[in-house]
Amino acid sequence: MACWIGWPATRVIIGGVLIHLTLGTLYTFGNMNPYITSYLRYKFPASNTDYSDTAWVYSAATMGMGSTIVLAGAIYDRFGPRKTVSFGCLLMSGGIALTYVTIKHSLALVVLTYGLMFGLGIGISYVVPMSCAMKWIPDRKGLACGLTVAGFGGGAFIFDYVQTWFINPDNDPLPYHVDDKYYFTQEEILSQVPPVFCVLAGCYATLQVIGIMLLRDPPEMRLVAKEDDEEEEESSLTDVGQLTSMNSQGRDEKEQYVSWKHSCKIKDFWLLWFSLFFNSQGLVFFSTFWKAYGQTFIHDDQFLAVVGSFASLFNAGGRILWGYLGDKFSFKVAMLSLCAVFTVLMATYKLTELAGKSLFFIYVCLTFGTFSGNYSLFPVATAQTFGQRYFVQNYGLLFTSQVIMSVITAFTAPYIQNVIVWYGFFLLSTGCSFCSFILVLALKQKRPFI
Repeated sequence: MACWIGWPATRVIIGGVLIHLTLGTLYTFGNMNPYITSYLRYKFPASNTDYSDTAWVYSAATMGMGSTIVLAGAIYDRFGPRKTVSFGCLLMSGGIALTYVTIKHSLALVVLTYGLMFGLGIGISYVVPMSCAMKWIPDRKGLACGLTVAGFGGGAFIFDYVQTWFINPDNDPLPYHVDDKYYFTQEEILSQVPPVFCVLAGCYATLQVIGIMLLRDPPEMRLVAKEDDEEEEESSLTDVGQLTSMNSQGRDEKEQYVSWKHSCKIKDFWLLWFSLFFNSQGLVFFSTFWKAYGQTFIHDDQFLAVVGSFASLFNAGGRILWGYLGDKFSFKVAMLSLCAVFTVLMATYKLTELAGKSLFFIYVCLTFGTFSGNYSLFPVATAQTFGQRYFVQNYGLLFTSQVIMSVITAFTAPYIQNVIVWYGFFLLSTGCSFCSFILVLALKQKRPFI
């Protein structure tokens, strides 16, 4: 274990987990989507809003998240982890609080506040706790990253329950359906939709303040990074170089790194980029519509909330497990295994309609537990391939693959739902996961560019 293991490292990981618990409520959108869509249909009956329209909210959040991670690197370098995460969390929680107002006016404004502002805040805050944790435990980057982002996966476990308990405490069913899509019409349920955003914003802000107070970089790492910056300015070496850090024996160690300006010129970057891009197809769409799909044959709102909550535990545990496997074997072995499991799940998902609640519960949990590994393995692959110095910026560039996929998903959601329907979506996800498998096979990660 690294020399930093102890209370200082533990408190940083706890702080990162608390912050990621709130950021990971992005995954509660699948649970919230029926409430939001039903409320907008009730408030604006002429609009005929359906689930393909509200998919723009999740897509806008993902686009905002992916587009600001690189910016987070610049803020992080200048102001440090606490101020960077504070700015992101303020933007995120503020967007959720504003949704109390915007949902009463239009879907477009909800896309702006609960979608784009939410996502921008996540993007600024997302990578910084992971970077801090990996600096404190440099010998176990996969474990450090997996423990931190476990919070991101676990946020829905708590807040799926909070949302459903607050909005639909009596577990009333969805009585109205159009073209095999079900919506709430009960006024006592719909009237609770706007206030829930104030409750959520208050809970998130409380956890974020505690987490930010616990977050910081190792002092020696900050000093060494500053010295390296001065050396770079003197030598004009901005694309590749070395970062001095401390290994588990307490000795200085030189780690090679590649700047974000240079990384996109390297083949391995694009193999990683397209691998994450293809894996994003299933997880972006599934995270948005898993509950809408379940409602086509399961008419029990509280059961579906339980499914979402337990799936979030698998989401959290999967990040730790896949991060551990990446440390024990390699990124490539772990990632190939992940793609294989996800391909099998997507190819056989329609079996859940035959078995009903029990198999649907198992499949949703396994799906979240599988695709969650992307978010512990790809950060580690980024750090291993391009070094720690520009990790935030390089991972931000890699994460732009999700921005592109979110745009594609938003535009194609009506076609997917109305033309190829659920079976076609699962086949499409199967093909995308297989493409990711092939790309990972071609990955070398030998750092021939230094």
